Amino acid sequence: MSVPHPGSDPNARLYAQLKRDVLDRVPQITSVAFVPNRIEASQLHARFGPDRLTPPTGPDPPELEIAWYRQTPRDWFRVDYGDPNTGFHAGWHQDESHPDLGPAHFQYTTDGETTRHTVTFDHETPSLLLWEIIERLLSTVHPTHHPQ
Repeated sequence: MSVPHPGSDPNARLYAQLKRDVLDRVPQITSVAFVPNRIEASQLHARFGPDRLTPPTGPDPPELEIAWYRQTPRDWFRVDYGDPNTGFHAGWHQDESHPDLGPAHFQYTTDGETTRHTVTFDHETPSLLLWEIIERLLSTVHPTHHPQ
């Protein structure tokens, strides 16, 4: 289910920048696709190599879905990670879906139960912010929720 965004149409050039500056440089990511295509991009979908994650997961590749809208005073975005092997889902959202948590929140679902809490970021620039999210995913979130 998609939460409506209050901003303008997505910027396909922003998605090209996020792909080039961030996703193409993450060694755990094996492919990145523009959805529906590069010209009309409204999302990015990235796949992780299951054996490139620590700890490994598999056999199916976990995915990262990114929707991003530039706007003032802050961007609207959703960065969602899903592992089809375990059913684990994690998301970093800066949207209006949970105003009680402030402008941004982190949520994860395990065993059918979703937990949400407020999250803050050190950066505001989309590329740096996405780096920060992926770093948290790979260094803390994935290892914590995928014990060896």
